[in-house]
Amino acid sequence: MSLRFAIAVLFVARGAVAQATLAREAPLLASPTGRALATVARGASVRTEAARGTMIAVQLEGWVSTPLLGAARDSFAVSVAKSDAILRAAPAPNGSIVATLVRGMGLHVVTRGAAWTRVRRSGWIARSALALDPRRSPATSVAARAPARSAPAKTPPGTPIARSPTVQGSAAGDSVPAPDALTPLHPAPLSAAPDGRAVTTLQPGVVLQPLAHDRGWVRVRIEGWVPESDLVAADTAIQSPSAADLRADPDAMRGRVVRWNVEVLAFRKADALRPDLQAGEPYLLARGPGDENALIYLTLPPSLVDRARAVPPTSRIVVSARVRTGRSHPTGVPVLDVLTLAVP
Repeated sequence: MSLRFAIAVLFVARGAVAQATLAREAPLLASPTGRALATVARGASVRTEAARGTMIAVQLEGWVSTPLLGAARDSFAVSVAKSDAILRAAPAPNGSIVATLVRGMGLHVVTRGAAWTRVRRSGWIARSALALDPRRSPATSVAARAPARSAPAKTPPGTPIARSPTVQGSAAGDSVPAPDALTPLHPAPLSAAPDGRAVTTLQPGVVLQPLAHDRGWVRVRIEGWVPESDLVAADTAIQSPSAADLRADPDAMRGRVVRWNVEVLAFRKADALRPDLQAGEPYLLARGPGDENALIYLTLPPSLVDRARAVPPTSRIVVSARVRTGRSHPTGVPVLDVLTLAVP
C-alpha cells in the first residue's frame, strides 16, 4: 500500500554511482540482513548504488542460459528455475562467471533470446568484499552520515523530483531502496502538508521516496504494511444512508459505498432461499446501522471470512461495503458486499 505525505527533511544525500569489482567471493542478499540470492564471484564487476552501514546496494547484470529460467515471480519478469544457474558476463558457455544464482531468485529481463537472456538484479553485499575506486565511492545512507545542518536547498515550490523506482525483492520485506531514497536523521514528524499538523513520527531507517520540493519541505511516499483489520475506507465523502433508505429506493442505492457501525448477530452461509446471494456464499447476519433495529446481510470476500467468523455474536464492527441490493427477495433485507471490516 502507498501513502503520500509531506515530511521536513534537513539533509538530502544523492550518492554517486560507481563501478566496483569483488575482492573476494561474497553472497548477494535481498536486503541488508535478508536471505541470500546469489554468490557473486571474485573479480566480478558490479554497479554500486547506495550504502547502509557495512552493506552496499549493488546491481548485477549479465547473461543466463534461457532454458534455466522459469516463470515470473512477484514483480520480476522471470525467475531462476534450476539450481546453480550461472550468470555470465557474455552470452556464451565460456563467458566469465559473474555469479551463481539461487533457484527461485527473481530477475529483471533486459533482452531475451532463444539461447541466452540478459538479466539484471539489485541486492546487498558486504562493503568489505568490494575493491572500490576511492575516487568514486558509493553514497552512504542519510542515517549513517553526520553532516552539519544547513537550510534546505532553495527549490521552486512543487518542483518534482526525478524518481528512480524501488527495486522490489522476491519476498515480503525484500526491498532495495532506490538511489535517491531518504531516511530521517532522527525521529521526525510526518505532516499532512508543509507547516501542517503532524500525523505520526517516522523513525531513522524508514525508507522514503522523494516526490517534490516545496518551501523547504519534501513530499515523500512511504510504503509499509498495516493489519487489514485496522483499516476502513478513507473516502470522507462517503454518505451513509440508513437501512430504511436502502429499502425505500433499492435501485438508486445499488453500487453505493457506505460506512456502517453494525452489531454482528451470526456468521452464516447462504442457502437457496436467498436468491440475491449465491448458494454457499459466506455472510454476516447483522443489525444496524447504529441504533437502527434492521437486519442486514453482509457478504464476505474470501480474505475476510476467517476474521468475520471469529467475531463473537453481539460484537460491534465497522464496515465499508458496497450495496448489492437495498431490498432482497423474499425478506426485503439489504445485501451489501463488505470491502473492509474493523473491530473498534
